[in-house]
Amino acid sequence: MDCPEYSSLPGFGCSPWIVGTALSFNETGTETLIDPFSGHFLKASLPILEGKKCLRCFRDWFLMFDEGSRECFLANITSYSRVSLPPLLEPIDSLGRCALSSQTPPDCTVMFACTQNDRFVLCCRPGDKEWEKHDIDLRNRHEFFGGPIFGSKGKMYVETCWWKRRRVVINTTTSGGHYIEKMAMPDPNITKHDTYVTFWVESNGDIFLVRVYFHARQAIGVDNIDVYQMDTSRYIWRRVDSIGGATFFLGANCVAVSSHAGGTQADCIYLLLWCYDGIRLYSIRMDDWTISFTLLVPSCTTDPEDWADTWSALFWVIPPSYRQEPTKPSGTITSKINRSVVLMEDKEQMVPMWSELPVELIELLIPKLSFVDYLHTRAVCKKWSLIEKPIQHARTHPMLMSISTSGDMCRFYDPMVKKEYIVKDSMLLHGNWQTLHFSKYGWVLATKGRCIYAENPFTKEACKLPKMGREWFDGISFSSVPKSPDSIIFAIRKYPLLNSVDIMLWRAGDNRWTKEELPCDTLFCMTRSNPVFFGNEFYCLGVHGNLGVFNPNDMTWRVLDKPEPIRVGANNGGDRFCHLVEFKGDLIAIFRPYDAKPIEMFKLDQSHMSWEKVLQLDDAVLFLDNWTATVKSSQEYGCSNRIYLPFFESNEAGDDRAGAFYDLVDGQYKPKFYGLTGPLNSLWIEPNFS
Repeated sequence: MDCPEYSSLPGFGCSPWIVGTALSFNETGTETLIDPFSGHFLKASLPILEGKKCLRCFRDWFLMFDEGSRECFLANITSYSRVSLPPLLEPIDSLGRCALSSQTPPDCTVMFACTQNDRFVLCCRPGDKEWEKHDIDLRNRHEFFGGPIFGSKGKMYVETCWWKRRRVVINTTTSGGHYIEKMAMPDPNITKHDTYVTFWVESNGDIFLVRVYFHARQAIGVDNIDVYQMDTSRYIWRRVDSIGGATFFLGANCVAVSSHAGGTQADCIYLLLWCYDGIRLYSIRMDDWTISFTLLVPSCTTDPEDWADTWSALFWVIPPSYRQEPTKPSGTITSKINRSVVLMEDKEQMVPMWSELPVELIELLIPKLSFVDYLHTRAVCKKWSLIEKPIQHARTHPMLMSISTSGDMCRFYDPMVKKEYIVKDSMLLHGNWQTLHFSKYGWVLATKGRCIYAENPFTKEACKLPKMGREWFDGISFSSVPKSPDSIIFAIRKYPLLNSVDIMLWRAGDNRWTKEELPCDTLFCMTRSNPVFFGNEFYCLGVHGNLGVFNPNDMTWRVLDKPEPIRVGANNGGDRFCHLVEFKGDLIAIFRPYDAKPIEMFKLDQSHMSWEKVLQLDDAVLFLDNWTATVKSSQEYGCSNRIYLPFFESNEAGDDRAGAFYDLVDGQYKPKFYGLTGPLNSLWIEPNFS
């Protein structure tokens, strides 16, 4: 069947599309067009692109290049217009390092940046007869154009790299030509020791930088994000918790749409990214700090690096006429916990006769109630508020905790009752942008910059800890409640191929962290997960299934000969979410894939120091987030053989959202894996009111 002209495709030209150029699954003379929100694929003839190489896309303009004739031109695929440019005769080492000063050609400047033996930029405006070359005198031969090239409001920004220092070369277009200046512009502070990528995008005249963090490596998926806005008066980045109500479309090219002009979902980021399982489309909502993703293009290769080239040929096409009905805001929170976490608002109307029940009878039911139901019960009437049985006697479920971007509330999602609650007035909320790392016994470890906090958000108890410095870690945990006199907090950092390991240790009462670099002669590739305090030592899981052990008493590190690795072919940088947990005197290793494949578990046979595969946990329920595993007896929760994940069912209403779990009996994710929603910067915590 003949391919249709793109102009005849329904919705093309008035809604966002993804255009795939030079993809492996394209037929000769056709391009792949993807409707990102329905997932529909179309193959269409795009004559204006045929036979040419697409270098970049700017909204709905493509910068095209003919490798034979060196011809350059701008092509608009919604209006079918074309703007000629001079032939690109100068050799460029990276043709993709190019940008427009404005996304509304022909009123723009086109610029290329080259890093070879000579560092230079090429500039021209439509109508110029040749490219204007500007040699850039960088600091030394080691400095090069290593960051993005970006245009905004008539200025072109090109980042340079040199030994952790950043500068920006700015090309300002004036009536008299091009004015080149160099300006120091340091990177934003890194808030997580993770692999990350950055995207620059202009929105309503402002320049934003979105930093996307990955768990261990990009192929596993997105872990968190930071958003910064450029202060153009001082050329510095300022962290923000909003993108001004706009919608960002990020990927191989970046486009912003004003929610006021386009009717789009405010403060939402759509991110196109390659991962192990193919090309994913992420949706990140900054209003409630949640993330979800769908699989847009399934993987057809075993090498994830192949998808980098595929991803770089996928471009967002956002026509100026784009309109979209606003998405309804996320569901309202049904309940709130007040300052003392004792009262709970409950809008349900209770039948008056219930108040006639004896308080003594109600107190008999307390051990059967969750702590949330306990608070609801006390709020029924004045008589029931006199219940003397303390909250410690109520049942507590692990809850998924997250902190809002503005830092004004902690959210708690309870998968057992399918409700979300909020807590205010917490030390964890003093300032914005804390990162949650570890929880146990109802206590949480969180960092903000150099500061680290330990707090029980339910009792408001806190433990003051010394600043950590600028060290980062692959895992952190404590031996006992941080306020205990024998408590030890242990953090570890291990680069896969180095023959040493960095540890940090804090003992109750210390005024500073103890930092040591210990030898590690045995190859040990540590997972990005938290250690487990077991038998008075801290056990760390390797990506291959072996174990490293730190002894805090004699400050020694060793890699155990046994158990032997059970995942010999695993990628040294990590290819899944890995966890270690102690349950009833046993160590259990959990390997959670990045996709919908089965979760694997192994129990350590301590008599033979070997791993035994575990198919089911008949008497336990597991709770996994990106960092930590928590396991509880199934008798307390009325279910067994479930592994709860840090996600819940997508539900615009926000009420009664089912928690996502993996069923060990039938090996299925419930609900289905793709399309789930989860809060960014979250972990499981078991409420503790003691």
